[in-house]
Amino acid sequence: MLEFLHTDVIRASHMVLSDITFSLPPKTLTALIGKNGCGKSTLISAVMGDTSYTGSIRLLSEELSSLSARARAQRAAILPQTLAAPHMTVRELVFLGRSPHLSPLSRASKKDTDAVEQALADVGICALRDRYLDELSGGERQKAYLAMIVAQGTPLLILDEPTTYMDLAFSHHFMKSLVAWKEAHEKTLLIAMHDLNLAVRYADRLLLLDAGKQIFYGSVKDCLETNVIERTFALERINADGNVFFIGS
Repeated sequence: MLEFLHTDVIRASHMVLSDITFSLPPKTLTALIGKNGCGKSTLISAVMGDTSYTGSIRLLSEELSSLSARARAQRAAILPQTLAAPHMTVRELVFLGRSPHLSPLSRASKKDTDAVEQALADVGICALRDRYLDELSGGERQKAYLAMIVAQGTPLLILDEPTTYMDLAFSHHFMKSLVAWKEAHEKTLLIAMHDLNLAVRYADRLLLLDAGKQIFYGSVKDCLETNVIERTFALERINADGNVFFIGS
């Protein structure tokens, strides 16, 4: 699905990512975690094709550097951390997700229209379809952009800290909905997350970076057995009602 093999990213003679190696299993949710500046956004930027790299990144068994932007967009949909708010409706934004499947002169087909309507329904924002993005709250705008990448119809979705503008209750609702959608549609997700408690609760696997290096990759269960999160973030772990929580030590 998505594979990194001994991948490095160097910027201005500084090693930003070093020897990153992992392979995402299909139909799983992997949380990309690490302290600020650890390289999470750089890793996502490399998959977007915005950052040069050495080593290998393979997307559906094709080397990323050999794919056109259009071909990449047909394989992976990426939701960046910073979202613009142009004066356009939610439905118009979601239609942009169909762009990789259209030629420059072709018109949207019924398949495209159906994909847009289904994406609005899947994300639960049908009532927002005619609202303008610059009139929405941060959380509503986040969901509109999520619907856009859902409409893109790719097997892999990559999200960069999608719960940034959401309160705690809404973040849990968002992640529950995302997990349910992933399972219903058999999608593969890679999500950069700053909230460790959300990550260990909803992810199948964890990819932990520290100072540009891969510290851990594997199941949540195996990660918790190593105590690597506590050591990396200087946190304490507590268990309550069958859930794991991390608190400052």
